[in-house]
Amino acid sequence: MARCGGEWLSRTAVAAFDYGVPAGATAELRELWGQNRFRRALEAAVARLPGGRYFGEGIVLAPDGRSVARDVSLEFGRGEDTHWLLGEKKMKDPKFVSGTTVLVASTLGDGYCHWLLDELPRLLTLPGEFKKESVVAHAALECSRTAVGLLGWTGAVVEPARRGHWQCEQLIVPTFPGWTGQATKPQLDSISHFVERLPDGGEGRGGRIYVSRAAARRRRVSNEAEVAAALGERGFASVRLEELSWAEQVMTFRQAKVIVAAHGAGLANLTFCAPGTRVVECFNRDYVNDCFWQIAAIRGLDYRAVISDGPGPMACVRRSNRMDFAINVGQLLDALR
Repeated sequence: MARCGGEWLSRTAVAAFDYGVPAGATAELRELWGQNRFRRALEAAVARLPGGRYFGEGIVLAPDGRSVARDVSLEFGRGEDTHWLLGEKKMKDPKFVSGTTVLVASTLGDGYCHWLLDELPRLLTLPGEFKKESVVAHAALECSRTAVGLLGWTGAVVEPARRGHWQCEQLIVPTFPGWTGQATKPQLDSISHFVERLPDGGEGRGGRIYVSRAAARRRRVSNEAEVAAALGERGFASVRLEELSWAEQVMTFRQAKVIVAAHGAGLANLTFCAPGTRVVECFNRDYVNDCFWQIAAIRGLDYRAVISDGPGPMACVRRSNRMDFAINVGQLLDALR
């Protein structure tokens, strides 16, 4: 941000963290996730960028449009030394916005996981004085509208446009105190503390839950009927999170003692689990992503990983994150013992 001509309004260091690897992990999993167990220190900060620009879902550019503020412009799956927008040839000239604009919207923030872990923490770092200003945020989600209301935001809420390009008289940008792929304790603590304001979410769904992906468009469990039947015999309730309100999701994970789920956005709710909660996350062996293990490590959860069968080595290949897969029921039941 400083290189783009901005100034810091506040800055608080967020310490580096060693996530380690899950207890009982196979040698192959320990090698894969051990590569990312140490994450760098961050800052929970708020910056002002006079004349600053933003593009699309929340990419921040310098006033001259020639550089991207990479530290506040997430781009998953790529290095931090560049950004796809720098090679864009068809970007329209920006529209001018007078006054002060607050930007919290971020890449993929129109989905629950990235909204909860990336976008909401930015909103929570803002001083109360900015609540009267316009905020650019993904507000179509029920959880986002609820959060803005609970914060008492009185300024306009502007939904980001996919290829929109704006130049602001004054642009206020909070950093990421943690995000999907680099969870931090301050990030998770702020979310957990904030949801205490939510209305009563009911009695949860019981002590043992299986998070179904039957209604998902990708990463479905091809033998879900077999998995659900085996778990049902052991007292698990099958839950479709897309049918629950935000408050109900929070209460469901808060009260659960054992959670089984295929890798998916709903596991961002591990943020609300009590220490010691057993979590069994199931993966396609081509896409073994450690982002929810990071939350489990910080929260002190009893985490197990079940990896699908296959001839190839374990990997986390981005193009494979849409593939359906089968859960080895025998391995799953072993993880519950």
